[in-house]
Amino acid sequence: MGYVLIGGFILLIVIGLPIAIAIGLASLLGLGIFTDVPLALASQRMLSGLRSFPLLAIPLFVLAGAIMNAGGITRRLIDFAYALVGPMKGGLSAVNVVTNMVFGGISGSAVADAGSVGRVLIPQMKQRGYSPGYAASVTATASTIALVIPPSITLILYGVTAEVSISDLFFHGLYIGLGFGAVYIVTGWLIAKKRNYPSEARMSGREALAALGKALPSLSIPVVVLGGIRIGAFTATEGAAVAVLIALLLAGVVYRELTVAKIKEVFRETLMLVAAIMMIIAMAQIYSWALVVGNIPQSISAVILDITSNPYVILLLINLLLLAVGSVMEGNAAIIIFTPILLPVITAAGIDPVHFGLIVVINLAIGLITPPVGISLLITTKIAGISMEKSLRDLLPWLGTALGLLMVVSYTPLLFGLY
Repeated sequence: MGYVLIGGFILLIVIGLPIAIAIGLASLLGLGIFTDVPLALASQRMLSGLRSFPLLAIPLFVLAGAIMNAGGITRRLIDFAYALVGPMKGGLSAVNVVTNMVFGGISGSAVADAGSVGRVLIPQMKQRGYSPGYAASVTATASTIALVIPPSITLILYGVTAEVSISDLFFHGLYIGLGFGAVYIVTGWLIAKKRNYPSEARMSGREALAALGKALPSLSIPVVVLGGIRIGAFTATEGAAVAVLIALLLAGVVYRELTVAKIKEVFRETLMLVAAIMMIIAMAQIYSWALVVGNIPQSISAVILDITSNPYVILLLINLLLLAVGSVMEGNAAIIIFTPILLPVITAAGIDPVHFGLIVVINLAIGLITPPVGISLLITTKIAGISMEKSLRDLLPWLGTALGLLMVVSYTPLLFGLY
């Protein structure tokens, strides 16, 4: 049954079927051929899997990000980032990273970050003499911080799937995301010194204060939402609703940039993205059910533990697997498919599920900038007006930095307060 579920899924992806359809068909084939389970139960599994209160956070955070982009909040965050780090060597790289960190702390979506921030900053970077490949690479890499920093949609999905505290994932993910941002800023500075990329003009004290004043209401969103979740004032789902409310008030009342036409576009974008995510989640519920029925997670766990019981080696094997998976599969689908398979392995090896969840998410974040799929890189290269292949040389230092950070998180969990 495992060959049909895994091999069939890969084959269906290769021939070009959408991920959600490939997951569903492979699941039904496996169940239909190898079990006597009535396939009519599949629809019940789909609906029961979507009936989860924490999953409500996903459309709400997506909506909050769309409102930010349409209501002028993103532009003000970029202006604030200019004042903060623009004067550095290669200042637009640092502006890119800081903006993605703040925006990711509200939208929870790397793809939304890559598109929103990229449309503003990539043309500016090209005009200032940065190569198109470099502009695309730094934007794509910076956007992946959204998968680690709260309110990451991917962390929410892992928490729901693995039945792990989303609050704990957010708490440790915040430290890791901030650390990643700092390292990416330094990486951009080093590359800028080598390539002699320009610094941006230093703002006067009055201009910097004005930029801070305009961005301060927007910066309140992640502070209120993440702080409220951490102290237990509200759940992640309720925090998402708070984020939408604050974004609406800022965009519509404070900044007054949210017109009726923009509201229609906001809901259109949100519905399209949420529909795609929820379809994958629904189909993945059948896949997870089929895996359990076929006893596949336990079989894979036994195979890996027969090879080694050393947790460091197990983490290395899992990292290699997830890096390969992330380069060809959408992250949310990968979370729901591979978490039930790998969770028994890491539990038997004594690895903390929260630590493992962060490792999984970082792997899938790297997959967003890794060909052949690399969705974030694909978006930013299109904005930059080049093919993905032409960005690979500029991507290498960023990819190498991301892989190094993955190893740090994997093997030095105490650095981030884990265990």
